[in-house]
Amino acid sequence: MSSDAAASAAAAYQALRVGLRSRASTVAELAALAVRDQDEVRRDLEWLDSEGFLELRGDKITYSAPEEVVADVVRRRAGDLGAEMLRHLADLAEVVGHLPALAREWDTGGSDQQLLDVEVFHGPEAVVDLWHVRQGRKPAQRTDVVLPDASRLYIADPAMQEVWHEAGRGEGHRIRVIASIADAVHPEAQQRVSEELEGGLQLRMLERPPGWFWVTDEDTVALPLTWGETWPTSVIAVRSRAVAGMASWLFERLWERGIQARSQDAAWDPLLTLMDGGATLESAARALGISERTGRRRVSEAMDHFGVGSMFELGVAWGGARPS
Repeated sequence: MSSDAAASAAAAYQALRVGLRSRASTVAELAALAVRDQDEVRRDLEWLDSEGFLELRGDKITYSAPEEVVADVVRRRAGDLGAEMLRHLADLAEVVGHLPALAREWDTGGSDQQLLDVEVFHGPEAVVDLWHVRQGRKPAQRTDVVLPDASRLYIADPAMQEVWHEAGRGEGHRIRVIASIADAVHPEAQQRVSEELEGGLQLRMLERPPGWFWVTDEDTVALPLTWGETWPTSVIAVRSRAVAGMASWLFERLWERGIQARSQDAAWDPLLTLMDGGATLESAARALGISERTGRRRVSEAMDHFGVGSMFELGVAWGGARPS
């Protein structure tokens, strides 16, 4: 958001606060109470109307419940970006889904050249089986995973976990995982989260990761045969730098948006981001590795910074100051 746009939004939110407090029912009444030019206030009201905070019909103003509006704006804006990534990944999955049949046709044609290194696994443990088979065949140095549903991994299998941790050890090795906020803050997952972080895994959180996939060494991508499954029962792994390149790009964009789990130097922004995604103060603080008392102090610091006196006003001011 540009500085001019941020200033305009701040003025509009200030007008909204005056309106909510006074329930001013006309443009002229609100302008008088805000001690501002009536045309400027109208422009602010038109923007607030487009955002859903109120309804402006002629000179008449009707207000909406702010909690519902803020939640809807957050869902809509987050959904727009998520939907764009979903479209890219769905296109990728659709293309990759044709590869097994195409590879068979290529073989039938009698060519000596191999089309692609393609492997398919089925069953409830397809995700785990595929990774361990691939890792046993050629250990990966870098593994990036998007894990929308980690509920079945809350309790670790010690033998498999050791293999998993071993893959992240050593110079040039790393494992990065993007998980849902709900999983990362779930009480039953806390021991596993601690074990993974101690094992060297890097973990970030999103409210709604778009779908399961992983990329290893930027040349192999694994995708569900049915896009959208949070824990796929049929998965395909394709070794192709062209195919994996797109998935790697998408992973990086998601990683940039993610909140670091149990960050020791987290300020109020990641805390408010988690709470904006539906986490309570207690669970958000736990996910960031801070005490609830520290979390409350950071919320208080944020309120002082933005000059507001309520959580609603903080949500509005903080949301308006964030890049769009």
